[in-house]
Amino acid sequence: MLSLLLFCSGCWSNKEVETLAFVTLSSYDYTQINGQDVWTAATLILKPQGSQGQDEGKKSSLSGNAEQLVTGQGPTMQDAIRNYSAKLSTVPFYGYATGTIIGEEAAKRKAPEMIEHRARFPQTRPRDILLVAKGEVKEILMTGGTMDQLFSTEVSQFIDLKATNTGKSYSMYFYKFVSWLTSTDRDAVLPQIKIIPLESDNKESGANPKTEGSIIEGLGVFQSGHLVGWLDEEQTIGFLLLTQKINKGPISIPVQKDGTMFNYFLSSSTYKVKPVVTNGEISYQVTIQTKGEIDENNGLRLTKEDIEQLEPVISEKLKKIATATVNQAKTYKADFLGFSEKLHHKDPKTFHALGSEWREAFVKASVEINVKAKIISTGRLKEKLEVNPPNE
Repeated sequence: MLSLLLFCSGCWSNKEVETLAFVTLSSYDYTQINGQDVWTAATLILKPQGSQGQDEGKKSSLSGNAEQLVTGQGPTMQDAIRNYSAKLSTVPFYGYATGTIIGEEAAKRKAPEMIEHRARFPQTRPRDILLVAKGEVKEILMTGGTMDQLFSTEVSQFIDLKATNTGKSYSMYFYKFVSWLTSTDRDAVLPQIKIIPLESDNKESGANPKTEGSIIEGLGVFQSGHLVGWLDEEQTIGFLLLTQKINKGPISIPVQKDGTMFNYFLSSSTYKVKPVVTNGEISYQVTIQTKGEIDENNGLRLTKEDIEQLEPVISEKLKKIATATVNQAKTYKADFLGFSEKLHHKDPKTFHALGSEWREAFVKASVEINVKAKIISTGRLKEKLEVNPPNE
């Protein structure tokens, strides 16, 4: 009888759904005012379905307006969290949270502290997404989703499915960022999210039309655990070419030959980084091989002979992109490309001899990059499409 009561009575620590506030996305900003630390915790909470109004009720319960922004401030992260929690009549529940966005100033000055706090939080999951904001996160969260869905869902789906595959950014999760942040032989990056003005045809109608949205594009670069700079879209593609095996493109690469612009749609790529130590001098030999296609445009001919002439041009453009990324890494003195990690694995003795100066050794090392691009698909049309001139 006691056993029956135990199994039928349910969980003793359960909470009714109505008493929970479902957190979908968390964020943290940091600043100093009059020499005092000020943290801002801004969190998106899923609105109860009944609070979305009759008109919204006709739509999906997960429409773009179904999240509420709640903020709190305090001298510590925990105080900021408690202060926004105090504004809620229900208990914050993080079981459905997709991840965290770090504000620019927090990333520059307090990233290790913030990550340690999240690592100690029992409901943080290894595959929670992580991003860094250009500016304040709260302002970005206020823009909401640009499509008819939750902002948190929009962000997490882009990180999961499109960030790396489109070449716009890089998919980063909590477990990987912690691993890179605490590494003794490489530095870390995070996908960048920022505010953009909406084009006129994308603005909402009504009394208060939406004029701003957000975009995930580029990367934030960390050195010794702190944000030190940014990679633009092209440098981000260079990062992917130098560190990832791409197999779910296409990534669009604009190329110019003899004044004609065309796009090389990179569908797959492989890379190899070979550390070389000669008489104590460290260098790296990088080999990148890509496959892609060209959609014919601008009267471009794509016979076999034409392809043989185009492939070296594409290879040179990709080499230029990769070289620019290496140069940017050296400028930041941050080895987010993992070259020192490769040296550590291949030649531990040489790496350990560098001690704490392994970043300086990366900056001084020469890097030779060789790229071999292949065109594997050209569509149906091989010759230029000749259009009959109009009658005189």
